Amino acid sequence: MRVAVIKEDECEAPDNCNYICADVCPRVRQGAKETVYARENGKAAITESLCISCGICVKRCPFDAIRIINLPDEMAKELTFQYDVNTFRTFNIATPIENKVVGLVGRNGIGKTTNINLISNELLPNFGNFNKKYSHDEIIKEFRGKDIQPYLTKLYNNDLNIAKKNQSFSQSGKVGEIVRKNRFGIIAEDLMNREAETLSGGESQLVEIARVLDEEADVYIFDEPMNYLDINARINVATKIKESLLNKTVVVVEHDLVMLDYLTEFVQILYGSEANYGIASHIMPSRNGINTYLEGYLPTENVRFRDYSINIKKTLPSVTNEPFISWPEFIVKLDDFTLDTKGGKLYRGDVIGVLGENGIGKSTFMKALAGLIETSIGRLDLGIKIAYKPQIVKPFDMLVSDALLNMAPEYQNDMNITSALNKLGINRIINKNVKNLSGGELQKLAIMMTLMQKADIYLIDEPSANLDIEDRLECMNIISSFISSRSKCAIVVDHDLTFLDSTCPKSILFRGKKGINGMTDEIENTGKAINSFLKGIGVTIRRDKDSGRPRINQRGSRLDIEQKAAGNYFAE
Repeated sequence: MRVAVIKEDECEAPDNCNYICADVCPRVRQGAKETVYARENGKAAITESLCISCGICVKRCPFDAIRIINLPDEMAKELTFQYDVNTFRTFNIATPIENKVVGLVGRNGIGKTTNINLISNELLPNFGNFNKKYSHDEIIKEFRGKDIQPYLTKLYNNDLNIAKKNQSFSQSGKVGEIVRKNRFGIIAEDLMNREAETLSGGESQLVEIARVLDEEADVYIFDEPMNYLDINARINVATKIKESLLNKTVVVVEHDLVMLDYLTEFVQILYGSEANYGIASHIMPSRNGINTYLEGYLPTENVRFRDYSINIKKTLPSVTNEPFISWPEFIVKLDDFTLDTKGGKLYRGDVIGVLGENGIGKSTFMKALAGLIETSIGRLDLGIKIAYKPQIVKPFDMLVSDALLNMAPEYQNDMNITSALNKLGINRIINKNVKNLSGGELQKLAIMMTLMQKADIYLIDEPSANLDIEDRLECMNIISSFISSRSKCAIVVDHDLTFLDSTCPKSILFRGKKGINGMTDEIENTGKAINSFLKGIGVTIRRDKDSGRPRINQRGSRLDIEQKAAGNYFAE
């Protein structure tokens, strides 16, 4: 089976290209002109059944808009949905389990959102025949004998009420009008009279989750519910979903491995080629499924979907005993908020994590170190070169290639930089305009543009936001590698415990009251900092015996009781 994908946003025919893909196609030259042709909108198209997969058009396209992929012929029987000619398609389908929580895990652009739209009846399977609208009876017949058939039968007979939180959402009006019941107390009372347009990303996420939980439904679907939430809020939301939706059918898409494992009972892996095609695996128990995803190999299906396994055990940078950077105590006052910080000292090779709730000064602290805001002792000047990636990354009008050249004109001669760009897939978006990048692409570009600077300290605020699991774990390794090889320092703010635990040997814990005051603890071992944080919210975490990844204990379980008794809230 041949999959040909032409990205319409990147194909510039006929304005800036006279169909070079058709000119170089051997089949067209032999007279089969319908092999590559112009669509009604002027964009190029490829007839997959006529394509011989020579790859010439892929190499010659000046805009890198074409992908040709060969799949086993038997995959054609599993084709579930295709958007249009030469577009993304998905094979198999996500399968909810009655009265259980199923997690969908996979890279961005691999079809997770497409799958939840299929199981929420927002899209109908077309089995690759995108010009036909199948009836409900025809769809059910196509899935005869598969686990999804009973679910779709109920769905199409209107026997299932669906409550869904989309990945992207917009809100307007007072919070109290959006969340009328607030049944599970997710929204603080002081937010109920706020206008939705004034909320932060994390507050908006909580409002949307509370709105969905207020609905009386049979099936609840959450697409990336942990985005923008701090660690405390993530655990609280996951616990509320688990406790309030007992005996309900739940499907969750999530990139935070700790939360995915804690929240779900079963996992379904989606793999394939980003933006080209996705395949839904069979369903596995959560622990096995997440470890299988990290391994990159599905033994029961004999499929290796990644040519390497992901190791999330600690690969920490080497730290010297040479003092390198220090800052004094200072206070920052912003309107009604006060941040009180302790002084700190970093050594060459240090990568310091920053953790704590939202709204208690973590980003303010980073801006103060960067000299961007006033403190009680004026704007800080540490006498060093600083590279700073802010929490909110804004797009701008420039090609990715030009942005990289402007940041480091000789970067193509640096094997470490080019290797990191390739690992993060930035080489594949090199000809795109920055303003047209997705949230994940923009985040990866911002991280690399920060690390490419010649600096003494790298301040990186929330690098995991909008990244899928693989990119998060890859960024961990890249940050550690860059700091070690250069004997510099980094401070990293993040809410993903796996990220902080694997990247940062030491951390700073922030405490305080949201929007009112914040204060920093001393720099200490990351395990101790996370232990202190978890103790404050009454949660314990163990280690997976095979992968070493952190896993939250169920409240009241034997391990939870034993670890609390020992004061060991975060197992090293």
